[in-house]
Amino acid sequence: MRATTRSITVLVTVAVTAALAAPPGSARDADPRVTGRAWTALAPASTPNFAQASAVRTGDGLQHIVWVVDEAGGANYLHTTIDAAGRQGTVTRVLPTTWGQLSTPVDLEADAAGGLRMSFRGTPDGDTANFFTYRGVYSAVSTDGGATWVVPREVLAVTDASGGGSTFVHLPDGSILGGFGDTGGFHWHVGTISEAAEPTAVNSEFTDHDALAASLVSTGSAVYVLYQSIRGDGVYARQVWPSLGAAIRAPGGFTNPGQPMAVVNRPGVGPVAAYLLDDEVVLWDVLANRTRRVPGMRGASAPELAVLPDGHLWVSAVGPIGYAPRASRVAARGWAVDRRPTLLPDMVNSFGISVSASTALRAEMLMVGNDDGDSIQLNARSVAAQMVLKATPRRWPSGRTQRVVFKVTDVDGGVARARVRAGGERCTTNRAGRCTVRFTARRPGRVTARATKAGYDAAQVRLTVRR
Repeated sequence: MRATTRSITVLVTVAVTAALAAPPGSARDADPRVTGRAWTALAPASTPNFAQASAVRTGDGLQHIVWVVDEAGGANYLHTTIDAAGRQGTVTRVLPTTWGQLSTPVDLEADAAGGLRMSFRGTPDGDTANFFTYRGVYSAVSTDGGATWVVPREVLAVTDASGGGSTFVHLPDGSILGGFGDTGGFHWHVGTISEAAEPTAVNSEFTDHDALAASLVSTGSAVYVLYQSIRGDGVYARQVWPSLGAAIRAPGGFTNPGQPMAVVNRPGVGPVAAYLLDDEVVLWDVLANRTRRVPGMRGASAPELAVLPDGHLWVSAVGPIGYAPRASRVAARGWAVDRRPTLLPDMVNSFGISVSASTALRAEMLMVGNDDGDSIQLNARSVAAQMVLKATPRRWPSGRTQRVVFKVTDVDGGVARARVRAGGERCTTNRAGRCTVRFTARRPGRVTARATKAGYDAAQVRLTVRR
């Protein structure tokens, strides 16, 4: 569900075999955990500053991540995993040889069996006699969790353009619908196209809109493409399978995102996209054609989305210089969002960002950037779910016993079994997220109450004992 309008343009000459297979060798073996304490480089290889990672969660909870890196004479893609505890898996090269031109970001998806497929565009050597030079949307496939990859001699859609993005989805019968958007419209094909069939293959398309930043999303019964149009001056969604539908226009105008539309299929809702509207990040419920603002993300330049099987969403964003990377969580049902996003320390230089999630309580921010003296790399940092702690009352006179009711909530409502500590007293919340502390007569002053629970960032509230 991801596409791009950017590409690496260095060209080299390499040989391409009948089926390209990546060996299980790695750039780096399994690393310590990705944590919320610091940005961790996922591989020592440098990456272009316009790159962006792509991620997908498989049924076993593993987050699979692919991104482009620089190599001598060109570029390649790397793959790694992050599990629910933040442990990083082995890093593998997707292509066995350096390619002279590769698109970024790629689209990465998992099929029902957990197999991985990555779509991309490019050329090893610029030789147009080579099938792997500008014939269409190529793909790399892994059936062993990313340990090894092959590049079949086939395309997902045909094009002779030298650059641009790609996007694809799996249909209910297991076949693939792949495509790409450009200034001429959106072009797609159902089923893979063999090398022999490529010269005569024809895409389906619509051309009444240009389709920039195009991303496909499947709801199971239908496939939509989300895109931005200069001619149409706006953000749009359009059904392309099983039949072509009318364009649905989102509120607002064209925002020139410079990256693919962030869109997911939210269980029970359908396609949900994140984009910029009046300098705010909004969530667009496509089928209801309604937007909802994400608090605390004004001024962002690049929102991203991740969805969990239970319906939770994670929203992340970066912005111009001085804008701290940030992330917020959305409830499993409805549209309740964190009142304030979690802010992460920025790096000296930060570029594209993505977000991936293995559980409803934890997400990984994936950011291309570097600090002073370091090469530009893909870095990861975890974000934990937020709680809110409230107290009733928060102020009372000194010299008397006071009963204080604490309530701990998150975006889904009350948080059970959270521990609240305040002034040497403690309590544990019930199923509604409430607990009570009885403070004996205290001198005037302030008391900090703190709520903790595994998987969450701690929350606190200040109490005041008046004179």
